Amino acid sequence: MVNLLKPKMTVDLGVDYGYSTFCFAYLQIGKVVGIDCFEGDVHAGQRSTYDHVMQLRNHFAKYWNQTNVRFVKGYFEDVAQKWEKPIDILHIDGLHTYEAVKQDFTTWSKFLQPNGVILMHDTVSFPNDVGKFFDELPAYKFNFQHTHGLGVWTASEETFERIKPLLIE
Repeated sequence: MVNLLKPKMTVDLGVDYGYSTFCFAYLQIGKVVGIDCFEGDVHAGQRSTYDHVMQLRNHFAKYWNQTNVRFVKGYFEDVAQKWEKPIDILHIDGLHTYEAVKQDFTTWSKFLQPNGVILMHDTVSFPNDVGKFFDELPAYKFNFQHTHGLGVWTASEETFERIKPLLIE
């Protein structure tokens, strides 16, 4: 999706150990910002992953010249209050309660470009929370059922038609 959409800005809400953030940054297309309080939560476990993620960032920058990724340590709502940049791809993977996912979507979707895409992780693992909220969203969407579920949503029919070949399993 990164290769196809060529996003200028990708935001990953919920970094944990950084896997998704570094995957978004791998092709070195645009800027990637991973946002997390790095304290864990009731679903991921209460633990600090900040030092580990910073070590990975330094490693990838040194050995793979991956310099398009940065991390912001903070709570999503607090960071959003100062956020000003338009977002092309938004990955929501923070706390997995219905209320938290709805809050993340409401808070951050206002920064999404009209042709942007929102990804929601764990739509299958949390069917009554993330899955339910994703199912309630209008517009164009697809829900991958494997690896805990990944919802792909956009308000743009044009964008959906562009990414549709990627969504066919």
